[in-house]
Amino acid sequence: MRNISTIELWVKWRMASEPNGFSTAQRSLSLVSGRSFDEYLADVPPLTLLLRRRMHEIRIPVAEQDFFINYPDTLHFVVVISDDSPETVAVAPVLAAIAQRSPRFTLQILRDTDDLSDLVRLVEEIDLMAIMTELGLPLLLIFDEEGNFQAQWGPHPQEAERYLDAWFEAHPEYDALAENDDPAAQARFVQLLDELTFEMRTWYNSGLNRACISEIRALLAGLLEDEAPEEELQDA
Repeated sequence: MRNISTIELWVKWRMASEPNGFSTAQRSLSLVSGRSFDEYLADVPPLTLLLRRRMHEIRIPVAEQDFFINYPDTLHFVVVISDDSPETVAVAPVLAAIAQRSPRFTLQILRDTDDLSDLVRLVEEIDLMAIMTELGLPLLLIFDEEGNFQAQWGPHPQEAERYLDAWFEAHPEYDALAENDDPAAQARFVQLLDELTFEMRTWYNSGLNRACISEIRALLAGLLEDEAPEEELQDA
């Protein structure tokens, strides 16, 4: 039996406390179809060990830890991932580690093969499917306590672009092999995918973990700054 998630418990409380207005709770209820990070690990045996090793490789600097721990707002992270993407192994554990640092953060995992229709309705401000296609996965979507969409991030920190550009330049056959159904081509593609995944672990442990953490901190700090004018008006 699947464990009841933090978001599910929150939704049940909100529905009980708002008997005459379920719109907020109903919006948030759409988030609970995801999995916790631990549930996702249990769902993907081929990746479980590798993802657990990645979690142990992540070190969040003290200043960033303090920022996440003391973040004043409740935020719900929804991460859309692809099991086949090497960036899932590189990035998803970093996002999970950040979410674990704050008592006000929750994190849910959705696969690109899941029914995302509820999520699409929650983020009507953006073209979710187009972003997934153009930018790639993983994609982090951030919601506030009321289930309102606040921001997006992904699939990797900006600094990763130069590493990826250099790798793909050195392996121009990668994209063609991905589309080739020939068994030999597929075997070579899997070999390259494994090589890229290994390279990404090296890149992230050499600096991209920290770049990822810094970008998420800046994004969350920006959300607080966006709230400031409204709060100042109320104080006036």
